Amino acid sequence: MECTHVSIAICALIAATPVNALAQASSDAWAFEATPYFWAAGSSGWARIGARTPAVNLDASFSNVWRNLDFGAMGTFEARKGRWGIIFDMVYVDLSKTSDPLAGGALGTVRLKANQAIVQAAGAYRVLDSPTTPVDVLAGVRYTHIDASTTLSSSRLLPNGDSHSDSVGWTDGFAGIRAAFAWTERWSVVGYADVGAGGTKLSWQLLGSINYNVSKTFVAKAGYRVISMNYDQSKFLYDIKTAGPFIGVGIRF
Repeated sequence: MECTHVSIAICALIAATPVNALAQASSDAWAFEATPYFWAAGSSGWARIGARTPAVNLDASFSNVWRNLDFGAMGTFEARKGRWGIIFDMVYVDLSKTSDPLAGGALGTVRLKANQAIVQAAGAYRVLDSPTTPVDVLAGVRYTHIDASTTLSSSRLLPNGDSHSDSVGWTDGFAGIRAAFAWTERWSVVGYADVGAGGTKLSWQLLGSINYNVSKTFVAKAGYRVISMNYDQSKFLYDIKTAGPFIGVGIRF
């Protein structure tokens, strides 16, 4: 039971590619857009912590993740000048859960904690510079770091309690494409896809969103994202696909 809860906590901490900005037509001046967003994602796949721990099959809905969430922050920032752009993304999630008494209370309770930080940077080049159908190609790196720990409280069988912790990090290079279609001055759709490898055997992501220009400064975004990562080492397995809707607000300046 402990292993299952730890793995569910880990699987909820997924690297997320940014909710990419739909930049306006290129110009010689710098244009910026910051987008805080919220991703209501669930996860499924396989996870393992430790070389001797069996892999666990996971199927965690967003409601399970939400109940164990302590803190989360997500946001992306894009800078563009002419055909060129730079995109940064940061995700941090902190989860914890305390179990019911184990072995009828003889082993006390176990406190499970997991957190993940993801930092991503990519360069973008606009291969089709159109005000209605802009298309960008991207290349960048994505770094993922995960910490997990279990702490047994003091109990009759373990007067001093017990604790275990582990951490892992990896870096992927990736390439992607982003395209948009604006059918009115206010409404547009955006599609994004990338594929990467390096630290993982393979990672890929698909994203689609509908954007509404509230004003020249604010743009509302809503869509759906799927990301899959397969990191497999002797002490840590993270073969997880995460999917769910997202919402965000872009702030242009």
